[in-house]
Amino acid sequence: MMRPTVRPAIRAAVGLAVAAAVVGVALIGTGDVGWLSVMLALTGVVYLAVAFVGAAVLRARPGHRTGLVFLASGVGAPVAGALQAAADVAVHRGHAALAGWVYAATTPFALVAVPLVATYGILLFPGRGLETRRRRILARVYVAELAVLAVWALLATDSADVPGVGNPIGVPAANVLVVSILVLGPLSLLACISLWRYARSDTGPHAPALRTAAAVAFVVPASYIACVVAGLTTGATAPVAILENCAAVALGIAAWAGIARYGLFDTRAVLSRALVYGALTVALAAVYLLVVVGLGLAFDGLVPQLAAAVAAALAVLPLRDLAQRRINQLVYGLRDDPAAAFARLGERLDAVGAPEDILPAAARTVAEALRLRYVAIEAGGEVLCRHGRLLPGAAERIPLPFAGETVGHLVLQTRDDAGLTQDERALLSGLTRQVAVAARAVALTQALRVSRQRLVAAREEERRRLRRDLHDGLGPTLAGIALGIDTVRRAAAEGPSADLLATLRTATEEAVDDVRRIVYDLRPPILDELGLAGAVREQAIRLGAAYIDVPDALPALPAAVEVAAYRIAVEALTNAARHAPGSAVSVRLRVDGRLELSVADAGTGLPDGYRAGVGLNSMRERAAELGGRCDVVRREPSGTLVTAHIPVPEAVP
Repeated sequence: MMRPTVRPAIRAAVGLAVAAAVVGVALIGTGDVGWLSVMLALTGVVYLAVAFVGAAVLRARPGHRTGLVFLASGVGAPVAGALQAAADVAVHRGHAALAGWVYAATTPFALVAVPLVATYGILLFPGRGLETRRRRILARVYVAELAVLAVWALLATDSADVPGVGNPIGVPAANVLVVSILVLGPLSLLACISLWRYARSDTGPHAPALRTAAAVAFVVPASYIACVVAGLTTGATAPVAILENCAAVALGIAAWAGIARYGLFDTRAVLSRALVYGALTVALAAVYLLVVVGLGLAFDGLVPQLAAAVAAALAVLPLRDLAQRRINQLVYGLRDDPAAAFARLGERLDAVGAPEDILPAAARTVAEALRLRYVAIEAGGEVLCRHGRLLPGAAERIPLPFAGETVGHLVLQTRDDAGLTQDERALLSGLTRQVAVAARAVALTQALRVSRQRLVAAREEERRRLRRDLHDGLGPTLAGIALGIDTVRRAAAEGPSADLLATLRTATEEAVDDVRRIVYDLRPPILDELGLAGAVREQAIRLGAAYIDVPDALPALPAAVEVAAYRIAVEALTNAARHAPGSAVSVRLRVDGRLELSVADAGTGLPDGYRAGVGLNSMRERAAELGGRCDVVRREPSGTLVTAHIPVPEAVP
């Protein structure tokens, strides 16, 4: 439970940061500041994000070390920027002595801004202690470094970044302590390495957030090292110094992403309010600055400032509700807007191009609508699709009801341990009904597809059996009868009997031809003679293919797969020979869990607006009957490519 004095202290700290950011922007509006003061004041406004994250963490977990560091840093940067802008204004208006004292006052605030985050902020993130001896030694080194850095900033005569400002308490001997800046980057790098190792070893639910923050944290030491390199090579460190503030802001954003996406610190409830007021503050500062600069070109005195204050207030008030809605969607999803959630689900389902994409689209929509870490759809004990990553921890199974029965389950995992609220469960209840309808439709479609595949496979297997019986049984029998008739005809004398035998011989030959035609229609004989690989290779050679990549032998395949692949190959090769004569044609055939066939030519390619004929439709239908796909596309720079993918359910002995 948060102590009564803690919440006002947090509110006061955030209020100080916001007030400093507004003052910094107001001082920019006077026009009496240099470009460096302008940049620092503006980055102070952006730096409010760090203060809001720190406040959110402390509201949810009072005394949290990382929250304290983030809040102190988030307050220090805007205050330091405002004080530097004030010193710059004082110099421009002839008060150099006052400017020196004002600039000296920036030192403690600047020290707790970026340097504190660069060392302790990274070392302690996201709430680690100093359990190991190595980390305790590193923490002591940071204390010494920050102390030396503070002495240099307070007493050095050349530490001021504002031209014309001297340090009223400067001591020339303190200038040698500037070397403390040189080691700040390497020390920050050690903290980043420590965080990276911790993130890699963590297997808990917040591991993705830790890895994201660990990767982004390296920007902080990189900015310091870049500043040192610029100072040693060009002597100009002020432009690069802006990167130091931006790097710390990047770390704050990474922490916010961990809160919003992975439930880091369990602060979504307080973060929503902090982000709302943060967005309003940024909008207030932006409107104020624009109006001051615009009116300052035409009016003098207090007119621009007064008009800017009124304009900012009038502009920001209507934005509050809009900001609240948008940020609630960002943090909580569409919990507060069920109609938008149902509309998005309907749009996603309507936009899918294939039945197998329906359930993944539904799972993705549910996850986005409720900001869930993991969503999966199960049916028949099998996971049909999943969205996100299932981390260690409890996962909830919600039935998918349809027509009085449970057609499956929706498996989900929230981003924090608090679980779903009542409003979120109400929205989820409505979404599950829609998902159940989609799951039922997909199940029926898959059942129909499997049934069709089985029918086609059974048909082709029966055709193969009939062809074998006709070829090996009836065919030889008719051939034997024909030979017997020839023998009788040679022994018989001329007369009616001879004429009858001739007629029988002709009828027998016609029957043999009919059997051969039926046998070929049932199944191409070349498949039984040479196999699929040999049959495709033979057809490719006959039609003049220039490149043939077909293995010598293929695993045993179902009859339906062999026939479909052969028919598609013959049709594609025939089309290439007919429409792209003389062009190079390549044929590739592979079987690895599924059959893959491609036929490519280098002809003129498909014409614009072409309509598929009987041949192309036949190829597509043959593949679709077996649950596969056949695509005919234009090659680059010219030519046509036919690709067929046919699943191989099981090997045939």
